[in-house]
Amino acid sequence: MNIHFEKVSHKHKNTIFSWLAEPHVQEFWDNSHEHKEDILNFISGRKYSSPYFDGLYHYWIGFADNVPYCFIMTMQEKKDYILPGVKRANLSKHGTTYSLDYLIGTKDYLGKGLGASTLVYFMDFIRESDKHADTFFIDPDEKNPRAKRVYEKAGFKYIGDFIMESGVFKGQNTNFMIKKYEPTISLIAATITDYPLIQNMARFYVYDFSRTCGFISSKWTLPEDGLYECFDLKKYIDDPDRHAFLINVDGEIAGFALVDQVVQSAESTWNMGEFFILAKFQGKGIGQKVAHQIWDLFGGAWEVSVIPENKPAYHFWQKTIRGFTNGHYKEKIWDVTFDAHQPKRIVFTFNASNQNVQLSGSEILIRPSLISDIETLVSLSKHKRLNYEKEQPQFWKYTGVHAEQTQTKWFEELLTLNDHIMLTAKQDDKIVGFIIGKLVAAPEVYNPGGLTLMIDDFCVTDESDWPTIGVKLINEIKLIAKAKGAAQIIVVSGAHDEPKRNFLKSCKLSIASEWYVGGIE
Repeated sequence: MNIHFEKVSHKHKNTIFSWLAEPHVQEFWDNSHEHKEDILNFISGRKYSSPYFDGLYHYWIGFADNVPYCFIMTMQEKKDYILPGVKRANLSKHGTTYSLDYLIGTKDYLGKGLGASTLVYFMDFIRESDKHADTFFIDPDEKNPRAKRVYEKAGFKYIGDFIMESGVFKGQNTNFMIKKYEPTISLIAATITDYPLIQNMARFYVYDFSRTCGFISSKWTLPEDGLYECFDLKKYIDDPDRHAFLINVDGEIAGFALVDQVVQSAESTWNMGEFFILAKFQGKGIGQKVAHQIWDLFGGAWEVSVIPENKPAYHFWQKTIRGFTNGHYKEKIWDVTFDAHQPKRIVFTFNASNQNVQLSGSEILIRPSLISDIETLVSLSKHKRLNYEKEQPQFWKYTGVHAEQTQTKWFEELLTLNDHIMLTAKQDDKIVGFIIGKLVAAPEVYNPGGLTLMIDDFCVTDESDWPTIGVKLINEIKLIAKAKGAAQIIVVSGAHDEPKRNFLKSCKLSIASEWYVGGIE
């Protein structure tokens, strides 16, 4: 079923007004003259002021296979509006907030499982036009528990109640529900092709430094040609002891993180060499989440150094490190040799390894897969594939060395795709497993309430590792997928693979389908 939405226009007027007159709609919807007058005002382009909620509503009509079936009202909520306390407290701090009202008008579409999926599709539709839309309100009548269940299926959470202060339903107690979208933040291991991008972004990095440090050194003074310059960052890509990452937020490059081992203390291993978030992404908690991902990626003793005059950076790193370590960190003034203009640095020291869960007496770290992992991941996959071939030589027939070459290229491509999640498990500094999931929409005849996380490639080094390493991998990928809008998980397993099947059952997964394979003669 193909679902799409349009702004309400004159050609939709009679359809919508007929829906508003339906008994199943009037039970919980406003069919007043004022409401219909506001719809007409909207259709005409808001040519006159409206007393109906100050004319702030936008109206939309939804189509299923080009047949109109639903009506949606939206209002962008703002802090300067008169709002119930529970709404004001939950306004988006960094993005935009929309309130929704929603009905299925065509009776033939009632009870078809379209309620939740339509809301999910509509919120995606709004987010395509407003990239900052991250919070949605909806407020069913307390006497409408069926609507509340539908909204919960669409990902809304009940927060509390409030009393309607205006409109036809003034004075009625109303449930307040909210759905928040967290930004999808990923680290992409940079290659030499990304070097010009990083170096160009570094101009803005230097500009940001000039705000607080411009008077300290000429390197943060505007050049005569008006173009800030940063020292060459290519070494972070060329040097195997350094690591360069692009920061990707909802599919858009948002900055870079550069890691090295240039440390002040003999007890430290890693140092945050350079760290930059583009201005449009600053102040939204993204930098903190990226830093936490980096520290999860590289366990061990860490340093982060800050120029004392750079007060914003100092407060950011102090808050970020305190949150990551639960307050277990130190800070000290060090004299450095690499900056003659300002040799003093405030240096934070802490241990990132303490954040990793201990299992079986040894750390298991789950982190995003890197390009350097691919060779080992392909080897693990080959080992599994050869074992599977013994059990079902028709379906799992091995194609030879070209299989590894093809899979290597494919895995490298997956690292760049936003609809894939690829995680690696490490223990005692060795790769001990990996998992790859793809986010897909369910077939249109099904309604799981969101995207499906489809997992095919899922390996651990030993069958006995499923209850430990397997659990860590599957729990982590589920958390990430949930933040991306997934509602269910599907994991593929060979019919003969009892250790993996038993593990999946222990994760409360059940068999939904079975494949039967045979040759065609």
